[in-house]
Amino acid sequence: MSKAKVIAFVNMKGGVGKTTCAVNVAAYLARDHQKKVLLVDLDPQTNASLSLMSEDAWLRWAEAHGTMAELLEVEGRRRPEEAVKLADCIVRGVRPELPTLDLLPSHLKLTFVDLDLAARPGRERIFARKLERVLPEYDLVICDCPPNLQTATQNALYASDHYVVPMQPDYLSSIGLGLLQDRLTYLRKELEFRISCLGVIFARVRRHVAFHQETMQRLPRTPEFRRLHFFRTFIPENITLSEAPMEAKPVALYDSGAPGAEAFRELAAELLARLDRR
Repeated sequence: MSKAKVIAFVNMKGGVGKTTCAVNVAAYLARDHQKKVLLVDLDPQTNASLSLMSEDAWLRWAEAHGTMAELLEVEGRRRPEEAVKLADCIVRGVRPELPTLDLLPSHLKLTFVDLDLAARPGRERIFARKLERVLPEYDLVICDCPPNLQTATQNALYASDHYVVPMQPDYLSSIGLGLLQDRLTYLRKELEFRISCLGVIFARVRRHVAFHQETMQRLPRTPEFRRLHFFRTFIPENITLSEAPMEAKPVALYDSGAPGAEAFRELAAELLARLDRR
């Protein structure tokens, strides 16, 4: 059985729609394309986890089974009596309507992962080693990373085949894209990452803001980004996309007729087509 393709959704800037993209792309890959998908939440804010399960369910699961905090061996989340296995932390069929979508939840304790693992050799490889055992069970693994390039994100990048950059088409995000590319080039060399860029997603796009439209046209033509692929499908800013997590549902289940839902449906198909060409 072939192993899953692993994709990290990464951006050093917060508030650009990264988690929304990761959650909803994963949901549509499972629903419309019958892919077996594992969504991995590496962000201590746990937004991806709480977009698919209630806070009470998440708390019960964390206590009974463990989360990314145990897997990355963060102090205070270890279980000394036995090693926590990644497979045991996975919430299988996290939504009954999406039986092929699994979730590996995060925990607030991941806030301390950089301090706790600072002196540990090979700390960026912990997740990759543990993920290896379950990869044959999946078609795709989607990693939602925190808005930085520190230890948790490095673990996702080391385990991934590709990365995707969700970004808002504004001034600061445009600057940040160049900084992100420079830093990832450095990390690939220093930490021997084998990862490649699958593409850039424009998210939280305001259709009537002229600068957003200008930026989406300009960036693909900018010399420093000429080797990057920019996905044709963009994600509009839509209140429905903000409301869906409050019901612990992806937009496909919350309101499949919303403009944002249609965009994610198209984006999932476009992402799959691009993977097939790689």
